[in-house]
Amino acid sequence: MTMTAEDAILQACANVGILPPKARGYGRWLKTDTLAGKSGKGDGRVVVNDSNVTAWNWQTGEKATVWLKDKPTAVERRQMAQQIEEAKAQKRARAKRVSASASRLVDAAQLSTHPYLVGKGFREEKALVVGADAVISLATDSVTGISGKYLVPEGAARAIVISARIGTMVSSVQLIWEDGTKKFLFGGEMSGASHRISRGGSTWLCEGFATGLSLRAALKGLGLSATILCCFSAYNVVVIARSITGRCFIAAENDKPIAQYGGLGTSEYFARQTSRPFLKPLVGSDINDMHMSEGIFAVQRHIANFLKGAAM
Repeated sequence: MTMTAEDAILQACANVGILPPKARGYGRWLKTDTLAGKSGKGDGRVVVNDSNVTAWNWQTGEKATVWLKDKPTAVERRQMAQQIEEAKAQKRARAKRVSASASRLVDAAQLSTHPYLVGKGFREEKALVVGADAVISLATDSVTGISGKYLVPEGAARAIVISARIGTMVSSVQLIWEDGTKKFLFGGEMSGASHRISRGGSTWLCEGFATGLSLRAALKGLGLSATILCCFSAYNVVVIARSITGRCFIAAENDKPIAQYGGLGTSEYFARQTSRPFLKPLVGSDINDMHMSEGIFAVQRHIANFLKGAAM
């Protein structure tokens, strides 16, 4: 039984949560978007070869290959093995370069307030902030394929720099611009990377930085201290959860239902895979949305009720 290239493109894209590319071509990466909406613009890639199609979601790190035939031949398997080894070597080299650029961006950033934080309800909150010129000069020089146009939206001036760390190593950074556009340095290792917002007894995992800030504010109001880790994506929540010992909770998001996830939203689908207790906001797409629309006391009540019923 054979599969057409078009069928393989659709299946590979569905497997990693990206949209099929509008363009078609062979042997080159085709640019597309993820299912994350505005924040996923340009963060998907698809390459169509003679024997397979590979889809790549930069946001989650997921990659899937679909073969055009049920079973590859022995020659195809050898070619695939060689390509995988070459890709691994290239990935390691690229990740090393990105890590260096990410560290330079963190070092260059200064603590400051930022319009994005103001819009998320944290007018006095300070974060590491860097200017657009610094992003272009510090990232473009050492990361192949990164351009100012990709990293810096038109008219943007200052970005929050959120370090993504694996242990103590800065593997990449997330840049959050004034309009909420979020970009990662392409090629950085994100699987298992997180950003710690606070430290305490139990652990809370969330996807976004603003969600983590609202969690911190609500837990503080309840007299609770917790380690809050921003995991950057729903898929990465699963990876981080595996490394956590002790009490661990997940602040999931209200995503639109997706067919390949059994009608669940992406966030809930992956939260369920952790087997950890999770809550979703009563209104809005995430806990910060609920904070902004209902107030922090509503978030506190929601968390308090959740903790009463959560398996401790």
